[in-house]
Amino acid sequence: MQKSPPSGASKLKSAKQQPNPTTDSNLFKPLSVDTQSPKYKIQTNTVMKNKLTYSLILAAASCGMALGQTTAYTTPVGYYEADIKAGGNLFVPGFVNGAAFAGLITGSTATTLSVAAASITANAFNAAGGNATHYVQITQAGANQGVVIDIASNTNSVITLASNISALSLAGTESIVVRPHVTLKGVFAGEEASIASFSDSATFYNSDGSTPTFFFDGTNWTSDFVNPDGNNRPVPPGTGFVFTVSADIPLTITGEVNAAPVVVQLNGNGVVNVVGPVNPLVGGSDTLQSLGFAALAAFSDSITLYQAGTVIPTGTYFSDGTNVTEDFVNPSSATLASTTGGVVTAGADTSIKVDSGFTVAP
Repeated sequence: MQKSPPSGASKLKSAKQQPNPTTDSNLFKPLSVDTQSPKYKIQTNTVMKNKLTYSLILAAASCGMALGQTTAYTTPVGYYEADIKAGGNLFVPGFVNGAAFAGLITGSTATTLSVAAASITANAFNAAGGNATHYVQITQAGANQGVVIDIASNTNSVITLASNISALSLAGTESIVVRPHVTLKGVFAGEEASIASFSDSATFYNSDGSTPTFFFDGTNWTSDFVNPDGNNRPVPPGTGFVFTVSADIPLTITGEVNAAPVVVQLNGNGVVNVVGPVNPLVGGSDTLQSLGFAALAAFSDSITLYQAGTVIPTGTYFSDGTNVTEDFVNPSSATLASTTGGVVTAGADTSIKVDSGFTVAP
């Protein structure tokens, strides 16, 4: 018994067929990244629902950012080459931005996290222009490790969150990291000369069914060729977008390595989510099994992989409760290629903890 690709996934098609965002609002009908109002839900495996994704040359760089207030640490940074094919590409940024704060919280409420007095700069993490600019990621080992929560605002000791986290049942002493969101403009910083103006585009898929497409105009990312409304579009960890280009282009992506898993929110009801590991993968790929996709809802939720450029499905995979499988009989060894994502379709709102695909030795 083998199921055909999910109906949502089949809606993916090449952007070459619809280059005008003003005339076709259904470009690549699929991903669900709701940066405004992340939702939380405990699964039976206790992983929290949340939003939220290579050829790596890695360098160890001493980072002066304080851990709490006093302890400095070394963080690995580097770059990788992304081979973008002409046509549509499921692109998941392979790095995160450098941390603005890392340390222990001293308390929590339904919508706030407290840290040591004067350990952060007031208003530094405030949302702007309708978008979250920063997020908190829980790094404490345990059920909540990897949960990502958008920040609404902050004082010098209290972080106000964009959503209610009561269901997390935090102890109030967890370790966290605060990072600026990777943005559409930021992810391609330094590589814009390779991107074709008024042709190449990025399409996102929201939980409400909308599919905003932003074109590069030579300087900014815009949906209407007037306003730079796509520049600050967040790309939550573990998620991505359809990057459509008119010709093959090699891009060099730089950033900081995050070796921790990331909990990615999956929107249900046929909405397709672009999901992938948040780190470059050593050797160029890793198996769906190793990345954690066996945790999908058994025999129902699925991940579909696509060929870069043509956006033709190459396989749809399910979980049988233990293993990733394509035919519900044999475990699959299918891999997810570097810097790419798969299209995950879930029957109901849920989450999945995606492994980073990369381990940093202590």
